[in-house]
Amino acid sequence: MKKIDPGLKKILQDFSKSYRAKRRIVLEGYDFEDLRTALAELKDRSLDQNAELLDRFADRARAHGGIVLRARDGGEANAMVFKICRDHGVRTMVKSKSMVSEETGLNGFLAGHGIEARETDLGEWIVQLAAERPTHMVMPAIHLTRRDVAALFMARTGRPVPDDIPALVRIARAEIRKEIFAAQAGLTGANALIAENGVIMLVTNEGNGRLVTSIPPVHIVLASIEKVLPTVVDALTLLRLLPRNATGQTITSYVSFIAGPHRGPQYVILLDNHRSEMLADPRFREALRCVKCSACLNVCPVYQIIGGEEYSHIYMGGIGTLFTAWIHGLKASRDLAKVCLRCHRCEDYCATKIPIADLITALAGRIRDKGGAPLWKRFAFDGVMASPRLQRTAFKAARSARKIISKKDGFSRNLPARMKKYDRFRALPAPAAAAFSKLFKAEFGARRAAAKPAKGPVTIFGGCLVEHFYPEIGLAAGRVLSKLGYEVRIAPGMCCGFPPSNAGFEKAAGEAFAALVKKIKIAGPLITVCPTCTTMLAKRGAEIAGSEKAKDLAARVVPFSRFVAENEMDSLARLLTKERPALSATYHDSCHHKNLLKAERASRTLVEAATRSGIREMDEPDVCCGFAGTFSLDNPEISAELLADKLGAIERTGADVVAMDCPGCLLQIRGGYQRKGLAVRSAHTAELLDEAME
Repeated sequence: MKKIDPGLKKILQDFSKSYRAKRRIVLEGYDFEDLRTALAELKDRSLDQNAELLDRFADRARAHGGIVLRARDGGEANAMVFKICRDHGVRTMVKSKSMVSEETGLNGFLAGHGIEARETDLGEWIVQLAAERPTHMVMPAIHLTRRDVAALFMARTGRPVPDDIPALVRIARAEIRKEIFAAQAGLTGANALIAENGVIMLVTNEGNGRLVTSIPPVHIVLASIEKVLPTVVDALTLLRLLPRNATGQTITSYVSFIAGPHRGPQYVILLDNHRSEMLADPRFREALRCVKCSACLNVCPVYQIIGGEEYSHIYMGGIGTLFTAWIHGLKASRDLAKVCLRCHRCEDYCATKIPIADLITALAGRIRDKGGAPLWKRFAFDGVMASPRLQRTAFKAARSARKIISKKDGFSRNLPARMKKYDRFRALPAPAAAAFSKLFKAEFGARRAAAKPAKGPVTIFGGCLVEHFYPEIGLAAGRVLSKLGYEVRIAPGMCCGFPPSNAGFEKAAGEAFAALVKKIKIAGPLITVCPTCTTMLAKRGAEIAGSEKAKDLAARVVPFSRFVAENEMDSLARLLTKERPALSATYHDSCHHKNLLKAERASRTLVEAATRSGIREMDEPDVCCGFAGTFSLDNPEISAELLADKLGAIERTGADVVAMDCPGCLLQIRGGYQRKGLAVRSAHTAELLDEAME
């Protein structure tokens, strides 16, 4: 169970809001997409030439008088640093911030050999005083308050210390500078290794980086192999975006280009530590584009709830999970992979366009292949979800038990004891009395026989939640499309394969998707009312199957809101002329609907038309509600916290209804209000439109 500290949560959420505001300002006048596309392409080219560029960098660095060493793993890198210290009589080393040294466990290793490594980065120094480890890649002590820091400084100095920031900085400067001037060696990382001239680029916000590289007589650089770039111009391409995306600054306080030794010998240790294996993997090599800006952490809803102590092995968050799997092994990453929401929010902020959520899904597949998936997931996905027959049997049995497990309000009761932790924070829905496909045929079969519509056919795909729990959503979409003049048909009530795919059960996902493709017959657009189904049908399914029919299917898929907003607003306006009371509404951005499909603007347009009022925007409308499929089962305590935040944001708007486009979000939010005993209405966009057109 992940620990949730309310004080830490507030610190991280407040920081996230501040970061996004500062970042927005410094990116004004720039096209972020152009900047990050250029940086992603640069990193890809550099990775393609990695071995050649490393050789070139090493040759040029040696020409400047540097000594370049290659370390296969963390143990070898630590041994090299120790040998350098021993050869030069070093007993005390000072360090500028280096996540690579955290990766190798350098400080502890040196301490075991009688050498003291002292941090000089303010955040790292504070963390070292606290005998803790960094919880953020850019701001290592983000989890500590001013009072925490004042207490640490008081213990360090033995005198009272005020908790105002200027005083704390003055004390830190005085203490750290004494250590720098007394040290026999300094160690830094590198933000870039420039191949054309053997120069090291170092980007910092404190003067400690320059002092560590120039005051002690020995300078050691510990850098990972993916940091190498071809030219100075390429390094400036990185510099143009890195500070803006990392800290919301136009440029950091110090940018240093270091060519060779300053006072004494300079050693550059190039660390592989399984990165060459990652580079050779066509699926995961994209992660090596990472420039450690930590923007993904700064916007990650889970990180803001539990922080980096809980959400890390050494590296933090989603991108950290990927590095952990390769550097420290699949076992170390297994629990971290389950903590990712797969909400894709981070990907809109990533400086190099890394598909972090998709890579974690692929990682979950690797973990599953190594026997790391729990029994219940293997049964659910490899067994039930992969077989349409078993799906039908399971839901038929659940529907038969409806009277036992449900009351008239449609929520489950008398759940087994093991299910209580999932039911504690949100009531779970009971299966619908009848499946969507059955109700659809009863209602629309007669309409289709009665008259031929003026417009062509459209086919609705409901998905599992609509088929078995919320048929009213599919029926509402059907009525809206019928009133707009379309011949409405229905796709088979089968699973698209997204749930097993998102959990890393790619084989089961492929089987479920293939069964659907084999049976489905569509004419015209395929209208979806669930964003995750849309993702599977329009993207993942075609990638898995690769068949022409799957590609044709993908080309026809359109989310309900986008289809209506882009094609039928004039017709809708004519149909919504009936006087009706205005209804105030707020809108929750479902993760896939906004972050992958970019369809949230269409939905807002429809909600405004249906309610005859503007959207009352809630705080953080695009932060996940905490459902995220099996995430809420793997992490009920985090899911509950995300849901509580979402419900609070909705309530503060004072809106009559909260609209959304995802049945999963509806399950979470409606269930949350039911558990709280509040009658706050939640509805799918299609339901609001259907009501407005009556």
